[in-house]
Amino acid sequence: MKFPRMGLALALLMLTGILLMTYFLLRYETRIKSHTFQDKGANMVSLMALYHIHDFEAGPRDLLIRTISENVSGERFLYLFVHDQTGKEIFSLANGEIASRVPPQVRTTALFNPAPMTQQFLMPGMDGTAYEFSTPLLEGGRKTGTIRLALLPTPVTLFSGERLSLIALMVYFVLAALILGYYGMLRRLKPFRDFGNRLLNNQNPAAASPGRSGGGNLQTVIDAMEKSAQDVSNQIRQIKEDNLTLVSRLGVATFDRRHTSSILDAIFFGIIITDAQENVININQYMLNLLHKKRADVIDRPLTAVIENPEILSYTAQQDNILRTKALKPIEISLPELEPGERFQVALSYLTNRAQELTGKMITIRNITSAKMAEESQQQFIAHVAHELLTPLTNIKSYSEMLMDGEVTDREMQREFYNTINGETSRLSRLIQTLLSIAKIEMGSLTINKSLVRTDWFLEGCLAAIEATARDKHLTIEKRMPDNFPSLYADKELLQGAIINILGNALKYTPEYGKITFAISDQDDAATFEVIDTGYGIAQEDLPHVFEKFYRSGNREITDQMGSGLGLAITAEIVRLHGGHIDMQSELGVGTHVTIRIPKEELYLGQT
Repeated sequence: MKFPRMGLALALLMLTGILLMTYFLLRYETRIKSHTFQDKGANMVSLMALYHIHDFEAGPRDLLIRTISENVSGERFLYLFVHDQTGKEIFSLANGEIASRVPPQVRTTALFNPAPMTQQFLMPGMDGTAYEFSTPLLEGGRKTGTIRLALLPTPVTLFSGERLSLIALMVYFVLAALILGYYGMLRRLKPFRDFGNRLLNNQNPAAASPGRSGGGNLQTVIDAMEKSAQDVSNQIRQIKEDNLTLVSRLGVATFDRRHTSSILDAIFFGIIITDAQENVININQYMLNLLHKKRADVIDRPLTAVIENPEILSYTAQQDNILRTKALKPIEISLPELEPGERFQVALSYLTNRAQELTGKMITIRNITSAKMAEESQQQFIAHVAHELLTPLTNIKSYSEMLMDGEVTDREMQREFYNTINGETSRLSRLIQTLLSIAKIEMGSLTINKSLVRTDWFLEGCLAAIEATARDKHLTIEKRMPDNFPSLYADKELLQGAIINILGNALKYTPEYGKITFAISDQDDAATFEVIDTGYGIAQEDLPHVFEKFYRSGNREITDQMGSGLGLAITAEIVRLHGGHIDMQSELGVGTHVTIRIPKEELYLGQT
């Protein structure tokens, strides 16, 4: 039978424990019995010393034998001697020849010792140490004799019945404790064994079998746990390496994301990008300003939580359901809750990877208010141009046909008709010239030819162009001229056209009996022209757009007047080509104040 090593170790440990306990128990019992034996001997000899010396001489043998037999139970009696004061033996009770084998010094020591004493000596022919107990006999404080009692203690044996019973009982309890401890330990270690079996099964699934699951011992469990700990350590090291890689990739991705965000922020329309789950992953500053939100409040949030406009959400949902693979048609919407009065174009694009798998979508929002207004203005301009062309052409045609048919015979009327035809022709010429100027501006080919301009003559020419019309409307023209007119180095024709356009607008949009103030001054390094009227004025929301091409205010007083919406745009372009600046301040019902600043240039002799 093959015992487990653990069981053998426990058995050896148990046996060693029993032997040690027996040894120490034997020593303890021997020491106790020795003390008891010595006390008993000393008491017996003291008890005998109560007799008178003469009682021993009378021979109380029976009394002494009875006393000894009553007090000496397990010990062996060797001898009892009573000596008189001279050392003569007057009473003896000895077992055979034992008295003759007592060492003489023992007898001598006992006889001459004035106090009770105990002596140990080896008795020849006997095993063990003999004890002699002696005490002097005293009468009236005088020593009358000596009593010597010798006993041989019974040796303490290991295999006595009492001790064997005690050892058996100890072995029983120890075995019971070991068995209970062993099974208790097995019960306590069962989770570890099961854990070890699971580790073994996980580490080597092929070796896992029902028959092996219950056979793992503690060493196997420890080995499995060590291997598992090593595997966990390897996994932690691998995770750290993967973490470093991920941190590096995250850094690169963060840099790319910031770089992409910087590029998107530079784009002048709104962009918002989502992932495949429609969570916002990027957004540019234009879109944030449009939504009145912060970047941290929208990143990684659902698109529906960022853009709350139902038109945009409905548009994206429809595109998701219908036209994911086709060209997407943008929509035009307004955002009255965000930008009242503005028009926006919303477009949707789907983002895919190299495998053409959907990775997200991009929504762009462009403010097309100006474009729409320009488009509308252009359409109005075309209508105005057609009307402007049609009206003089109709007049020219009518008057020409009447003259050609000879219906007008009066020479004065013929002259008036010719003048009308000439005026309409001039009107056509100015309109065509304006259209050509527009074309030059659009193509960027409008150039200036500068020369020295005397501003006093220049202003007279400008005022002469509007004086007739001003008189017809009963307008007052106030001129504010300096004592010394500044000189300009400019394109006289273009600049005069720009000033006349400003004066013409003041003339056109100022009701009868109004007032127009025309001033020129030399301020710093620029010549400043000012035109102030008491006309209808311009609404504040229209002021930022008055210099845009084809833009006309929606005010009824403005739309009632004929115009193309190009005059101020051409004027602003001319001022810009001269390096100047034009500014307009206006208030409805009060009037308009236009300021044009043209920088002066140093002229040198010979400069052209």
